[in-house]
Amino acid sequence: MRVCLFDWNAGGHHNFYARAFAEALAPRADVVVAGSDPLLSGIDSSGVELHSLGAQRPRPGPEPGLDKASLAKRELELLRGAVAATEPDHLVVLFADPVLRWLAKEPELPCRVSIFVMFATAHFPRAYGLPLTPRERASALFKEWNIRRWRRRPDAHALFGLDEEAVRRWRARSGAPARWLPEPTLEIVPLPRPSEERRGCFLFGYVDERKGIGRLADALERDCEGLELTIYGEVAPEYREQLGRELARLESAGVKLTTDLRRVPYERAMEEMAGSRCALLSFGWRPSGSRVLLEAAAARTPVVIGNDNAVGRLVERHRLGHTADPTDPVALREAILSIAADPESTARYEEDLRRYADDLHGDRFAAEVRGALGLA
Repeated sequence: MRVCLFDWNAGGHHNFYARAFAEALAPRADVVVAGSDPLLSGIDSSGVELHSLGAQRPRPGPEPGLDKASLAKRELELLRGAVAATEPDHLVVLFADPVLRWLAKEPELPCRVSIFVMFATAHFPRAYGLPLTPRERASALFKEWNIRRWRRRPDAHALFGLDEEAVRRWRARSGAPARWLPEPTLEIVPLPRPSEERRGCFLFGYVDERKGIGRLADALERDCEGLELTIYGEVAPEYREQLGRELARLESAGVKLTTDLRRVPYERAMEEMAGSRCALLSFGWRPSGSRVLLEAAAARTPVVIGNDNAVGRLVERHRLGHTADPTDPVALREAILSIAADPESTARYEEDLRRYADDLHGDRFAAEVRGALGLA
């Protein structure tokens, strides 16, 4: 079987999942990755074929041609071009979210198609007790309607999702099968350090407004003098100026700040994770899944995240750390200090973190991907 993995984006989870899918499928299939040049630069070309889509997908904006519809039209042109050039038996769209409404009504493709929907929220109120605003609910229901439309297409093969509860609900409806994807096996598993050797907090990943560093600054600008905070990660260009202001607030409050704002070598990031008392996840948006949560669990590092999202519910259910209202600076500060200021915090969470990393995820990702494509 010849499989084409398609993603016009780059950075963060895009690069990671392109590699993970390629590594899972390459032993059993002829794999070609059709991606932006920045994404392809991180793919080991020894085992797969690479097909360039040129520069990565621009961010939507007010400029002509950068509205969502225009970008989706361009992306689907690139997708059809990649299919024509690579002639796959199976196409996997690795980030279908921004093109879903247009992909659902596209003419049938000459191969089987699977899509990866990373963000879904319509189930939040009933599954997690998380309210949605009227606008959020309308957007979420519109997305679910487009998912149902896509699943009825004759070329639709499988729907992948990160949120197990969302996938469970998709399975209750007809159409292309829905598959939950556990997190892929870690590239590097750090050797966890004892509690007494750990220090401070660690925030890691692609740094943009979704990390909620402004809310973090609101929480830590009082009564946190001397707290150590390390931030590693490449910064979104449009966020760099604002980030500078937020970091200045933290430093003026006496937080001992260490930053490396580039694409930090993974080994170094995981060493820092294993040496930290607390991993800070996201406070600026409502994620459906979190790679950093698994990385923290593997390092036996308890986490803090907002209580307004599906990942927060995972943290609560599996006892992996603390959650707090990200809009309440006092509550967020107390949650962070309850771990970061306690030398024994790691020991209290260690077994639950181990169970989440080893038992729930482990080596299941490759089996799920291969099984979905009939390559088990």
